[in-house]
Parts: sequence; C-alpha cells; structure tokens
Amino acid sequence: MATMGKALKVHPVASLFPEMSTAEYQALKDDIRERGLMEPIWLAKDGRIIDGRHRYKACRELKIEPTCVRNKYDDDATIAGVVVSLNLKRRHLNESQRAMVAARLKPIYAKAAEARQHQGRPKKGAKPPENLPGDTGESREKAADALNVSARSVESAARVLELATKELVHAVDTGAVAVSAAALLAKYPEAMQRKITKMLADGKAKTVKLALKAERTREQIKAIEALDSNATGEFAAVVVDPPWRYEKNREDDETQRGQTPYPSMSEAEIAALKIPAGPDCILWLWVTNAHLVTGEASRILAAWGFTPKTMLTWVKNKAGTGDWLRGKTEHAILAVRGHPVMVPPIPDTVLMADVGEHSAKPDAFYELVETHCPGEKVELFARKVREGWQQSGSELGKII
Repeated sequence: MATMGKALKVHPVASLFPEMSTAEYQALKDDIRERGLMEPIWLAKDGRIIDGRHRYKACRELKIEPTCVRNKYDDDATIAGVVVSLNLKRRHLNESQRAMVAARLKPIYAKAAEARQHQGRPKKGAKPPENLPGDTGESREKAADALNVSARSVESAARVLELATKELVHAVDTGAVAVSAAALLAKYPEAMQRKITKMLADGKAKTVKLALKAERTREQIKAIEALDSNATGEFAAVVVDPPWRYEKNREDDETQRGQTPYPSMSEAEIAALKIPAGPDCILWLWVTNAHLVTGEASRILAAWGFTPKTMLTWVKNKAGTGDWLRGKTEHAILAVRGHPVMVPPIPDTVLMADVGEHSAKPDAFYELVETHCPGEKVELFARKVREGWQQSGSELGKII
C-alpha cells in the first residue's frame, strides 16, 4: 500500500503507451471519484510505477489512497511485456497507434538481446556458441508480434519517432494520422511537418498526401510569380508543361498506385497562373491527347491572353499508357501574344524523339526553341536544369 506522502516515480516503460488526452483523463478522474479505484497501480520491484500513472495522478488529486501491486520482475523487457499485456486489454488502439508502441518497445527488446549476447560470449580462446539469440531484426519482429502489427509498420513508426516533430508524433499516438502517412511527412523539414499537421487538425486537408500536394502547388505558383518580378527583362519565349490532372486519379486516396509523382493542378488552377510573358511573346503549351480533345488547353490559353497558332507533335519511339488508345504522341501548342517573330528556317510540325524519364521533354524540343525563338526564355514546371533559361518547378533538378 502506497502512502499519500511523497509521490511515486514513474518507470520509463510506462511511457510505451501515449498519455491520455485531457478529456480522457477527466473522464477517468470522474469515474474514480464516483466508483473508487477499480484497477490497482502496478509497480516495479524498485517501487516505480509501470502501469497506472494516470490513475495514480487522479487518486492523488482526489486524495484517495491508491491500491498498488508490486511486480516481481526486475528486467525492463519482461516488465514491458507486462505493461503491453495490461494496456492492450483496456485500450482500443488502431494499428498505427499499436505500431508506435511497438517502435518504443523495440529498443527495450534489443537492449535485452544485447545483454543476453554479452552474457553468452565465450571466454578468450574458447569456441563461440552458435545462433546467439536476439538481433535487431528479431527485436523488431518480437515487438511487432507483441502488438499484432507488421514489421513494416514498426519501421514506419520508428522513423516517425526519430524524425517527426512532437506534434506529428502526438497526431499518430492519438489516432489522428496513419503511421505510414506520418513516416512520409517526417521526411520533410519541421516547419512543413507542423504546417501539414495543423492543416489536418483544422480540417483544411483530408490526408497528408493531399496536404503535401497542395503545399507544393502553392510553392510552384509563388516561384512563378517571383520569376515575373525578378526577371532582368521581359520573356519573349515561354514553355509551360502543366501538371495536368487526370479524372482516374483519386488524389484523396493515399493507397492508390499509378498516380503522377508530382502535385497535379485543376484547369482552374492552371488558368489562374500569372504567366511572366512580355508584350511580344511565343508560348509553348505542352498538352496530352486527353486534355487537348477536351478543350482545356484552348480555354487555358484564352485565360492567359494568348492566341493559338499551330501545334508541334512529338512522336515517341514507344507507346505509353491510355484508356482508349495508347499514347505515342504529345503536343506543344504554339500560341502568341502581340507580334513575336520566328527565326527561319521554320521547323516542321513533327518532332521525332525518344522517350526519357516520366514527363521529361526531349532535348531536341529545347534546341528548337533556342534556335527559332529569340529573346529571354523561361520554363515553368521544369524538371531538367537548362543553361541560359530561367526555370521554375518543384521537380527541377530531378532529371540530370
């Protein structure tokens, strides 16, 4: 029986499970006030609390003498197993929350395995024993089994604990964010993590993936606007390769495969872009077959204040995917504002070139623009750095 004098200390294994929210703690405290302490406080052999830190806190605040049970084990791994067993019976945790517990449990098991290995080492000159128990992989598997989650989920949770902000860790611990999505977000700078976590908490985004796409789109738009204000002159040639959106992409579904690897934009978002073009300018708008036949490209050019004149068709050396026909062509609409000029000899409407990385346009196209379109040049949504051009794009530099 513990006294109401000096407060008991809390054992580190008690922190395997996340702390209760304010509402949960208040409900627990109200229940203890009404019915008394129904579940005892579990202690380690040294008297530290291993389970029931919230119940103990409530009892002290209510000035109720708590019932305590001293555990007979003294090694952390065994005590941790007891804590997991007790809490899994009481708490209703989803898979991501259990994975976070397993990730916290993993180093405890690993440390115990290391101690066993150290004890099992032979004396100098003796033959080493075979198959010493417990390595890092075994510790992960054991933690995963204890919490009934996959080893992959445990690794994602470990990444979150290592790299994520405390706000993001809390979001996973409380079940607000899936551990796989949090592991993806944890790769980003802390400022971005906090911004996305707040967006999710405030209901401004449904998923981490959607929030990241929205932020990257905003960054691209800001970069384009900066080009206009920072340019040393007015651009006479503009190349735009918009991140077209496809209806088959379920952008709110983080499990869907085969989506574009960059943040896509709607027709309205593309049309709203401020194009950094001079009064006499040639604009090349890259468009797929699907977005060409729907009229999106024409409407966007009209919104930008450009008049379409002709179209260059890139004939690829191999076909891609497609719903009705497999795409083997892509187009660049030539549109103008004012009275720009083309340097002769005038090129053909067909460009034969091999396919490169996803969405990458052939070098022959840029050479065509450099040869026939005089003046300062800019490329929006660029992916490959090109000397002599001003460029902007979230994927810039990803293609060598």
